[in-house]
Amino acid sequence: MLLDTYKERGLMWLTTLMGATSEKGLYAFRGDLVAKEGDYNEAAKKSNPPIALVKQACILADDEKIRFIGGNFADVDELPHFVERFGGDLADNCLAIFYIDNLADNCQVELEGQNYVLITTTQGMIWNELLDECYLEKSDLKGQSAEDKMLTVVDAFKDYKPKYPASTYDDALGSRTDVVREAWGAV
Repeated sequence: MLLDTYKERGLMWLTTLMGATSEKGLYAFRGDLVAKEGDYNEAAKKSNPPIALVKQACILADDEKIRFIGGNFADVDELPHFVERFGGDLADNCLAIFYIDNLADNCQVELEGQNYVLITTTQGMIWNELLDECYLEKSDLKGQSAEDKMLTVVDAFKDYKPKYPASTYDDALGSRTDVVREAWGAV
């Protein structure tokens, strides 16, 4: 299974959910996915933290391809790292939605033949943002397993037509801001 190969290669930085859905041959993943590893630190005898990370990734995949992915990048310049590492694993009709902390305007860009929906965000949980984007309420997911909730979300996106203008990646990169994600937690 495709997701197992990511795990074996150490590309899952944090795993919140990974398992089979009730639909045969489909698997769900939620967690952080490494788009570009950090350099190896000889002194510490381990790798440094990832350079590019898809945070709060939400993935539906079959044995060979990713059918849906949503997640968060701190910087729009991390997208090419994702494309380089995972672009070949995306199904032809894969919907890829990324929430980006330092993006000035929402847009759609095409890289290597794949459309990516880029939405600006500085706070919130990506899962909740995806639910809002496809007009689902948490009550629509009640009683389902965590894996099957991913099926419901992807199904809600079936007729999704992004309302954001087409742009080039260079324009999106040029529209970067100095905004960083708001952090919460213990003070």
